[in-house]
Amino acid sequence: MFRTGAVALIVLGVIHLLVFGVDALGYADGWLGGSLWTWDHWWPVADQTLDLVRSGFAFWSTVASCAVPMILLGALLLWIDGQGLALPRVAMVALALWALLLVVLMPPSGFILIAAAALALLFGQPKGGWA
Repeated sequence: MFRTGAVALIVLGVIHLLVFGVDALGYADGWLGGSLWTWDHWWPVADQTLDLVRSGFAFWSTVASCAVPMILLGALLLWIDGQGLALPRVAMVALALWALLLVVLMPPSGFILIAAAALALLFGQPKGGWA
């Protein structure tokens, strides 16, 4: 169950990047050209131009989202488990609590899948046990 949770984090992160990456592709040239280097992003969203809001949303929902760290975390957990090292349970508790908070705040979302992966990690048994 532990490995399933780690793989689920990787899969969910990749799916997140692919789904939202479709929106981001249209803005990537601008980002690489420095369009994100503006103080206008610090204005309240209501005061930003629609194109700036869309560009910001595409940025924060892809490369700046938690999808990349989620993929890295899943890969790290798989590696640690493969080495038979003990894992700190507190990290899995924190991940599960964060995911459950997201589910409470926004039930009709994919956060329930992250919570399920976190619970699989928390209640699974890594090869090296828990530290």
